Amino acid sequence: MVAAGGLQGTLVQTDVLVIGGGVGGLLAALSAKRHGAPGTRVTLLDSWLVGRTGHAAFSNAWMVVVEPEDDLDAVAREIIAGNDYIADQALVQEVLAMSWARMKDLERLELRFPVDAQGRYVRRPTRGLDATRVLCPVGGGLEFCWRLRRGLEAEGVQILDRIFVTGLMRGRGGAPLAGAVGVHSRTGAFHVIKARTTIVCTNAVTFRSGFVRDITGTGTLLAYRAGASLRNMEFSYTRPSTPRFYFEGITFAIQEGARFLNAKGEKFMPRYEPVWGDEADVPRIARAMSLERQAGNTPIYLDMSGVPPEIRSHFIDSKVKWMELFFRKLGTETGTDLFGAAPYYALNQMTKGGIRTDRYCRSDVPGLLCAGLAQAGACNHFAGFHFGMAIGTGWIAGRSAVEDLERLAAPLLDEAEVRALHREVRASRDDAAEAQSDRLLRRLQGLMFAYDVSVWKHAERLGAALTELEAIRDEFAHLAAPHTHELVRLKETEAMLLAAEFMLRTSLYRTESRASHLREDFDARDDARWLCWVDVTQEGGEARLAQTPIPMPVCTPAEVRSGPVQRAVRGAGA
Repeated sequence: MVAAGGLQGTLVQTDVLVIGGGVGGLLAALSAKRHGAPGTRVTLLDSWLVGRTGHAAFSNAWMVVVEPEDDLDAVAREIIAGNDYIADQALVQEVLAMSWARMKDLERLELRFPVDAQGRYVRRPTRGLDATRVLCPVGGGLEFCWRLRRGLEAEGVQILDRIFVTGLMRGRGGAPLAGAVGVHSRTGAFHVIKARTTIVCTNAVTFRSGFVRDITGTGTLLAYRAGASLRNMEFSYTRPSTPRFYFEGITFAIQEGARFLNAKGEKFMPRYEPVWGDEADVPRIARAMSLERQAGNTPIYLDMSGVPPEIRSHFIDSKVKWMELFFRKLGTETGTDLFGAAPYYALNQMTKGGIRTDRYCRSDVPGLLCAGLAQAGACNHFAGFHFGMAIGTGWIAGRSAVEDLERLAAPLLDEAEVRALHREVRASRDDAAEAQSDRLLRRLQGLMFAYDVSVWKHAERLGAALTELEAIRDEFAHLAAPHTHELVRLKETEAMLLAAEFMLRTSLYRTESRASHLREDFDARDDARWLCWVDVTQEGGEARLAQTPIPMPVCTPAEVRSGPVQRAVRGAGA
């Protein structure tokens, strides 16, 4: 088939295009289909296999659900406070308010949630919060994603597997965004997807850290290149991690008796977090681990010997199916390693930066919306809240995208733009080149994984990291891809390099400590100067950083300090 502009490739035409097959993308596609008029064309694509890839499919799928008898206001207030007020309060409240209805939607798609003998849903508290409760479906993330895929297919959503998006099309004549271009991640075949509205749901930016190596958040940076602004790039999901194995369930293990110890065998967390101790939110644990390292008290251990023997099987029989298989393969070694004292360190797993949107999940670019962790509605997602937020923003984005079909003019393809985007892809190919992306990625990881750069920050170290990053970018400019797999890797690395720059620059810019942004040289929260968003906007080809005031229709810091969720305001600066 001939794509736009006479190029060899495939042309797909749709009304709503959803990029990314995780929680946000699955819910955005479902919402668009259900809110759209009969015959509305909805297309969902992912760079791999929808329903079997990404963060969601490899997780337990714990999610925040506010039941009708819960105190919605209390949950909203403590989550906003737990974000140190760097949150779109109206959006957070709407997501929580709809969580019960969305769970019922999931049940109608044949997802099951555990109930007790009285028929009540089995929920549990999550770290650092009092009123909030989370639950997960039977089968975890894999079951969640596969049921959603099957449900979307039944409702007529077109699913395109293995399409890696390389660019968004601005179109011509001042019309809304015109869709996206990309390549098949195995064959390299060029695709042009013309859409009347486009929703980016490609997760957060990572440096291939954690347990899902294919999450690189390229859509966030493609949206920036297309004119969208970014927000919260200085914040990250910083968490304890171990080099021995991946363990999904630290929050609940601590609730059952696990404790962090330093090299001296001391329970150090109460020293740094007297209210929450080991149950503090993970950025606060990462801060304490960094201080213990500076004090020479490493290695740090998570000692799970305090977990009662009668419930240890709950942690081995994980709903994360790949982890359960891994534990079974280890056999008796699992009990030795998992329920002993395993070494842990502080890891920057993924940025909390994303695309700036309004409360309706619309970006600054007409026709471009965003959902899931690619959307910057909150800087801290706790255990379960990130899943709940992705469900809610996906639903809102799909609804808004359908509204925009009537509100916005039809987009117009710009053949010159399509050809330029195609040339950009082809320029990265050279059959005679040597694949170098992994080597360069290791250099980038060595830079961005350093605890005293990405977790416990200081102006001198951030400045030095920016200098090293520039050297890595200079080397990257000379790389080419001998095959399609390496082409995808290079494009992902390109996005990670740009993300690293924004993370370092915004971390220098915000001279305080708040949520997961922890500055050794400014180790206190400063509401007078920094109770605001830091936005990154492209102007004249350069990135401009600016402060944006945060509306507070739900609560302010003063109200929460004296209110019923005082315990949710954690640590220094509270």
